[in-house]
Amino acid sequence: MRHLVIIFIVAVAFSFTAEAQSNVYKLHSLFIYNFTKHIQWQQGSGAFTIGVYGSDIAYDVLEESLKNKRVWNQEINLIKINDGSNASNCHLIYAPKSNKNKIISLIEGSDKKNKLFVTEDDMLEFGAQISFFLKENRLNFKISKNQCEANGLKVSSALLSLGTQVD
Repeated sequence: MRHLVIIFIVAVAFSFTAEAQSNVYKLHSLFIYNFTKHIQWQQGSGAFTIGVYGSDIAYDVLEESLKNKRVWNQEINLIKINDGSNASNCHLIYAPKSNKNKIISLIEGSDKKNKLFVTEDDMLEFGAQISFFLKENRLNFKISKNQCEANGLKVSSALLSLGTQVD
């Protein structure tokens, strides 16, 4: 009986944690979609590809949040990224909390031209252009205009004014 109580407590705690994480990803998905409205990529053909690295939960939440949405009149194609090999066709790469060293390797090993890297952890010093953070219990983001421009992306002044610009 004691083991069942412990298993129940662990299961309930896990479900609350998973639900809380899912809610964070829902907020991230709203921010990410709005980032796409305020950043211009160099023209490409076909779908606008967003890659999600390292989290099936984040992928599922973004898939639900972004279905039937468009970016710059292009359909959104969402893919899972397991390593740098399938990141090459992405316009935007979202890396939720994961193994920090693997995310750094992904960023540093990728062709950054025409790509936006959005991370849950602060990875701006490693080449990400946008990173989420909490400020007074509210979700906010840091943005590097210089890194965006170095990658061929044009950022609106409206987006820069909403986040914390680091350069």
